[in-house]
Amino acid sequence: MNSVKVLIAGAGPAGVTCGLLLRKQGIDCMLTDRAEFPRDKICGGGLTPRAYQLLSRLLPTFRYDYNGVNRLKLLLEGKQIFDLRMSKEIRIVKRRDFDALLLKEYQRSGGTYVNEALTAIEERDGKVIVTLKSGRQVACDYLVGADGANSRVRKYLAPQSNHGLLCMEQYGPKLPGNAIVINVSKHYNQGYYYIFPNESYDVQGFGDHDTTPKSFREVLDGMGCPNLKAKGAYIPNSIDYPLHDHIILIGDAGGFPNRLTFEGLYYAFLTASHAAEAISTGRPFREINHKVFANKQKEERAARFFYSRYGLALLKLLCSRFPRVVEWCYNKMTV
Repeated sequence: MNSVKVLIAGAGPAGVTCGLLLRKQGIDCMLTDRAEFPRDKICGGGLTPRAYQLLSRLLPTFRYDYNGVNRLKLLLEGKQIFDLRMSKEIRIVKRRDFDALLLKEYQRSGGTYVNEALTAIEERDGKVIVTLKSGRQVACDYLVGADGANSRVRKYLAPQSNHGLLCMEQYGPKLPGNAIVINVSKHYNQGYYYIFPNESYDVQGFGDHDTTPKSFREVLDGMGCPNLKAKGAYIPNSIDYPLHDHIILIGDAGGFPNRLTFEGLYYAFLTASHAAEAISTGRPFREINHKVFANKQKEERAARFFYSRYGLALLKLLCSRFPRVVEWCYNKMTV
């Protein structure tokens, strides 16, 4: 049986960032993922200012391509109610390329990467024993679950864990204007329709708590989008698992995406850094990450109000009469 200090399941942004931070501190770690990179990932690909600023602090030498967007159009029931000129751009990345670049950065650092799925987990003699698809077993002091919404690690801690809400996307023709478009509606159950403009195409998507392939197509048809091939993925929106000192969940696997906006990359980087700090210092992850856990409860309350009919009515009023308040709220969430 192989032995390693830390095994990280999942080679997306959360897992790779955690691995890179551990490598910087000379901590032995292994990264594993069932997917072959580059691989497609359902995600608008938006890096908010606080996300890319955090990333630059954690990994100052990492460089990536992106489409900078400084304009956001907010729609209510399909009609524009606000046109926000952002002082700091949102960076739209192609997750296929972005994630592959991050993984290459980890491999250049000398980190071990294994292209295999994790199939079983057990705890024995003070170690966490992981079995890979090939039958190979690895003993580790810490297991970090960064394996997304369908996390095998999360299922080990909580077999009945909820997948979260379904989000679906398609790649459509690029529209003029280079603007993010968000549409909210009383007919959506705490969700929204969106367009994220990439360099050569637009990501058109929709997600709420009742999304199905049928409702996705109805929403996009109503917004005048062409009928194109669509893909879907879950966005975890709950922390319904017991906290464990030696099995740590980060990013989407830990249910950390923003409850109001569904944005996940900021929390992927942040919880990855907290996991690396917990492992390197020996302090509990629950202690280092306590503010994030508390923020999830605040976000849930904010989302319930924002997407209610009262919240949407207030949003319309603020956009028409108090645009500075809307700008302040935007900056509070993203900058």
